[in-house]
Amino acid sequence: MKLKLTLIAAFFLLTSGVFAQAKKGQLFGLHFNLSDFNGPAGIKDPATGKGYSQLKDMSKGFSLAYWRGLTSKIDLSVKANAVFYDYSAINQGVTGKTEIGIELEPAINIRPFPDAAKLAPFLTAGAGIGLYNNKLGGFIPAGGGIQLNFDNTAYLFVQAQYKFTLTKKVLGDNLFYSIGFAQNF
Repeated sequence: MKLKLTLIAAFFLLTSGVFAQAKKGQLFGLHFNLSDFNGPAGIKDPATGKGYSQLKDMSKGFSLAYWRGLTSKIDLSVKANAVFYDYSAINQGVTGKTEIGIELEPAINIRPFPDAAKLAPFLTAGAGIGLYNNKLGGFIPAGGGIQLNFDNTAYLFVQAQYKFTLTKKVLGDNLFYSIGFAQNF
């Protein structure tokens, strides 16, 4: 019973100021991304011996991002991602050609601290759709990150997500890492 009361008190403490503080305005930003398509195989089945990809083996990309504060602790983000990867290796077993995957990824980001905090961790979850080698694929991104506030006018975002694929024949699960800068307009 004591544990339940502690958890309830912690929940109310973390969420009590959600609607009390001023929220951030609209942010526009640019993010640099890395995608690891090998890591999820090792996470799901450690017996495969597959591990995380080295930095040089990860697929690179970038995102144009829009962030909007819904409350002082909840943001909506929408990213347009470009990921450079060999999608033909997944679809047809043919390798050696780098292609561009285009994704649209809206997400909700929840922080325990208001926007005014200089450093605030956050959880993120959303839904996304992408076009990979002329095939549509859906995914669910979930993860976390850190928001660094520069005087409420600019923010640095560092994120890590696990993207659960909804269309396994088009794209596999992957780990998605992002670092970006967004400016308040």
